[in-house]
This record gives sequence, C-alpha cells and structure tokens, in this order.
Amino acid sequence: MKTSTRRLNRITHHDWSALSKDMREIHEMFKENERRMKETDRQMKETDRQMKETDRRMKETDRQLKETKELIKALSTKFTSQSGHILEGLMEPSAIRMFQERGYNINRCWKNFKKYSKSAGRRMEVDLLLLDDEIAIVVEVKINCTCADVDHFLEQMAHFKEVCHEYADKRVLVAVAAVNYDRDSAEYAHQKGVFVIRVHNDNIFSLDPTDGDILTEF
Repeated sequence: MKTSTRRLNRITHHDWSALSKDMREIHEMFKENERRMKETDRQMKETDRQMKETDRRMKETDRQLKETKELIKALSTKFTSQSGHILEGLMEPSAIRMFQERGYNINRCWKNFKKYSKSAGRRMEVDLLLLDDEIAIVVEVKINCTCADVDHFLEQMAHFKEVCHEYADKRVLVAVAAVNYDRDSAEYAHQKGVFVIRVHNDNIFSLDPTDGDILTEF
C-alpha cells in the first residue's frame, strides 16, 4: 500500500511538473501573441496614418492641378484676347486694300466697333467694320476658326441692323479672318457666303477668291 502511494505521488509530481512547463509555454505563447497583436495594431495604425497622409497629398496635388489649369486657362484667354486685338490692328490696312482690289470702294474702317440698342435689347461687337457709301463689310477676327465659330458669327449678324440702325440702308457683307482654320471651316465659310481672309507668316493677309460663291447679305 505504501509502495503504491509513493508511486502515485511520483506520478502526480511528474505530471504537475510537465503541466507547469506546459502552462509556462502557453503563457509565453500568449505573451508572444499579445506582442504580435500589438505590433500588428501599431503597423495598421501606421498604415492608416500613411494612407491618410497619401490621401491628403493627393487632395493637395488635385487642388494644385486645378489651380494650374485655371491659371493656364486664364492666361490662354488673356493671350488669345491680346493676340486678337494685335491681329485686328495689323489687319486693318490690309483689309481695306484687299477689298478695294476686289472693287469695293472702302473709305472708312472702324476697329472694335461696339453698339448697344435699348429698343432691340441687344449689344453688337464687331472686330472690323469696313465701309463705303453703299456697303458695310463686317470682319470677325479669330486666332483659330471652327465651323461653330462661323455659325455663331452668322447668328449674331442676323441682328446687326436691329442694333445698328444707321446701316439699315446698306448692303452688309461678312468676312472671317483667322490664323488657323480647323478642318473644313474655311470651305464651310465659303459655302455660307462668307469672305475668307487668311493670315500667313510675317503678317501677310490674303482674301480667298469668291468665284461662284453666293455672298450672304444682311
């Protein structure tokens, strides 16, 4: 009986030692797991911080891009406007000469002609207005001319005499002048009965032939 008790005590002691060892290992495993979870949490927070920083930088970059686009657009508009005014000034003497050579007795020219009619409720702005005793030729000056520009110009000209009553008794012809004609816009202008003036290098201007064209009159 005593032998069995001692044997049981030995087994119990042995098992307890093994169990204690296992418990320590499990405890270490929990501690290691907790450490790893803390490290993972730290990394996730760092990743979140980096993502927020990246998002902030992307928004800042987007804001800067928008500001740059707006600046370029503003500069482009200003450049186009200034270039257009310069082109009008350069074209004035050439336009008079070119139409005189076509048989029009042009003796006056208005640049940047503006008129408002209260009765018509409209404002008219004309880049160049060439005049003789019977005819008025309205010239629209563009850096780039498209078919849509031609249509818009003709739509405006449909109200010319409503605003400019002093020219009601004149034949009003129309012309476009441009440095660049997009695609078929020059041919389109011809089809619409509009004079086409081309601007070449060294500020040389030419007036396209109008043989066979039926000129639009207002």
